[in-house]
Amino acid sequence: MASYLKKRGFSPAVWERRGVGECKGAVAMPYYENGNLVLVKFRPAHKPGPNEKKGWREPGGKAVFWGMDLCTPDKPLVICEGEMDALALDEAIENVVSVPSGAEDLTCVGSCWTWLDKFKRIIIWADNDVPGRKLERNLIQRLGAWRCSVVRHSCKDANEVLLLHGKQAVADAVAGAVGVPMEGLIALADVPMLDYRDVARARSGIRGIDQTIGGFMMGELSVWTGINGSGKSTLLGQLLLDAVDQGFAVCVYSGELPARMFRYWIDLQAAGPQFLEMRHDLVREQDVPHVAPDVAKKIRAWYRDKFYLFDSFGAAKDSKILEVFEYAARRHGCKIFMVDNLMTTVFTGNDRDFYRQQSNFIGQLKDFAHRLDVHVYVVAHPRKTQGRLTKMDISGSGDISNRADNVFSVHRCDKQEAAELGCDTMIDIFKNRFSGRQDVSVQLLFDSTCKRFCMAGECGKIGKKYGWLETKEGDYSLEDF
Repeated sequence: MASYLKKRGFSPAVWERRGVGECKGAVAMPYYENGNLVLVKFRPAHKPGPNEKKGWREPGGKAVFWGMDLCTPDKPLVICEGEMDALALDEAIENVVSVPSGAEDLTCVGSCWTWLDKFKRIIIWADNDVPGRKLERNLIQRLGAWRCSVVRHSCKDANEVLLLHGKQAVADAVAGAVGVPMEGLIALADVPMLDYRDVARARSGIRGIDQTIGGFMMGELSVWTGINGSGKSTLLGQLLLDAVDQGFAVCVYSGELPARMFRYWIDLQAAGPQFLEMRHDLVREQDVPHVAPDVAKKIRAWYRDKFYLFDSFGAAKDSKILEVFEYAARRHGCKIFMVDNLMTTVFTGNDRDFYRQQSNFIGQLKDFAHRLDVHVYVVAHPRKTQGRLTKMDISGSGDISNRADNVFSVHRCDKQEAAELGCDTMIDIFKNRFSGRQDVSVQLLFDSTCKRFCMAGECGKIGKKYGWLETKEGDYSLEDF
């Protein structure tokens, strides 16, 4: 026995301290708890062969940590995976125990919980293999990440470190144990300074909105509401085009418009009044605006790799919307997303409360925005069907507006309001989380021909020219025709 233990790098003082002895040619390792012998384990006094047991124990023993009576709670406790590793650690440090049954059985944690609870810091040195990592994870889960640190080393275990590198290397490895991080918990001092000027954000293209909220920041979610026919979807279409013009790729779920109709409206807005032609509709008995064919080619080439539509006319499952958005963000680099609207979304959760499901979906979209550093527009219908809205008029749970970073309402003025205010549309900004500003109104004018909005008093901006005008003939392929 002595010859075998010495070959593994252990000194007699170390194994005698733990009461290691010999029984019928095997190494005997006694386990004590409060001075009482509760378990004896054995292993061959040589390297075991492929068909030989690596270890066995006397029947009826109690599963406790090996060496626990030698430890004091005023120092960190080091837990390793086997008795040989415990002896190796004993050569360099104190307060070392080993689990009694390898990586798979942690009965000892329950048996010794009162004793373990006395230690404020625990260091885990598991074997550098798959079972060892599993043991490490399970110990952390049981003992608490807040007090656990782990040892990382290229060698298989502590005994190998002792044999190859010596006692000091063993001590250094323990001293270098790293704390178990808690996901999401960071030191404030480690957070980089924020320079708001460098924050990625998409401008709306409407001066009053941009001056109030500073643009649509990545990682945020904006809720838009408005009575049917107020123009909220149309305004958001314009905002998407402005985002494309700034170099942001966008992705839209539109549950109310089929793909061809959606593109027709977007193309009208992209073209502007000077690039439209009127075609007579015999059924409606009036002229209808269309984008000139040569202009449509350039517009299509301009947004080909920047504008994506989830073609699911009618209701789509919330899980599918999130799946499509995730793909668009990762595969196509989309940064601006729009859900139009919540009422055309089918919720797949177990919660039977429709409003609670809406709130959960908003939470998932908010997480998506933060996780992938994108911005999400969500259209939510109001409870009432006429008059000027407030934040509390958004249909569904109050969590919708509470979770949003920005909340807007689009209001179509009646004739009296238009005459008094000098505008036909009002954007009410109910909330901007970053600046804290709220209840700010922006006055707009709407051109029904090209479906564009501009600020009242800035009518010249209705004819704003988007980047497609710079598209040269060679910039688009035959597909665009």
